[in-house]
Amino acid sequence: MKDDKTSLSTIDRKMTIIIALLNKIAHENSSTSLKDQIEQLDSLGLSTSEIASILGKKVGYISKEVSTLKKK
Repeated sequence: MKDDKTSLSTIDRKMTIIIALLNKIAHENSSTSLKDQIEQLDSLGLSTSEIASILGKKVGYISKEVSTLKKK
């Protein structure tokens, strides 16, 4: 059971890294703002902590931005 949890945790971490790299590559030469990236990742159903991890930002900052986006 513990090995299963460890394996899932490792897979989750690697997937987060892959998403972060793909996000970076996709927006490397574009003028996509951080807010647009947050909105895009949120629309894909990622949690604020996942978005924060992918973008290298604090969870509080991402939570504030997502909250602002949802008010609009």
